Amino acid sequence: MCFTAAAARHPKMRVAGAHVRALPFAALRCLMSAARPRVLQDTGRGGLITISPAAAAQHTATFIGPIHGLGDTNMGWADLAMQLHSALPHVKFVLPNAPRSPVTLNGGMVMPSWYDITSLDDRAGQSCVGIDESRATITALIDEEVAAGIELDRIVVGGFSQGGAMSLYAGLQYPGRLAGVCVMSGYLAKAESVVLHPAAAQTPVKHFHGVVDQVVKIEWARESARAVRAMGCATYELDEYPDLAHSASMEELEDVAIWLLERLPPLKTAA
Repeated sequence: MCFTAAAARHPKMRVAGAHVRALPFAALRCLMSAARPRVLQDTGRGGLITISPAAAAQHTATFIGPIHGLGDTNMGWADLAMQLHSALPHVKFVLPNAPRSPVTLNGGMVMPSWYDITSLDDRAGQSCVGIDESRATITALIDEEVAAGIELDRIVVGGFSQGGAMSLYAGLQYPGRLAGVCVMSGYLAKAESVVLHPAAAQTPVKHFHGVVDQVVKIEWARESARAVRAMGCATYELDEYPDLAHSASMEELEDVAIWLLERLPPLKTAA
């Protein structure tokens, strides 16, 4: 289903627990082929979901994501990934699940979490227990795609909120230039320990963020952009949405799809 069809059927779409405004998706042509993509969920890998190009299509690029946020699962983003796949039928989507662990912010309640969060007041200086283990998980997913024959410059990693923070943390430290890092309502976590890999300095970062976000404040997004640029990142673009809270709007998702198509265009086949 393309975005326009989804909007027509659902006046208010929901993405990751947040209401999404249905807006026209005129910027992209829906490229859904007659053959359906291959969708698998691997219970042996924590419920990892993969949405692969149809058997008749050629898999030439991969998006590790959208990686979900705190308390969510990959099922919360599977529908969106399917919609994105309709616009990018050559792209494989890989959606991991966070491990379940105690979260200090929520009184020690066990829930899906990529790392511990202690407070919403200030993200700077938090120890982010578990973040390096989660980084290893994302790095391994990238390496698997490379081993399968996908070039690094045809791989994007991205996610929402804590998943966006993980994408930034892992992508900036990956020993190679990726096609891009996509951050939605995220921030630079554990900034004091991030060491920008020289090759990753050329990985373009695209950050989408709501100005009225009270969970991950826009000031933190702006500071993340400043800090990453200061590290030597060549391209860090921050797009701000004036009326958007800690959620994803259809306008934002259209912009994400357009950016993904720019970073992972279909490859021309020889005549």
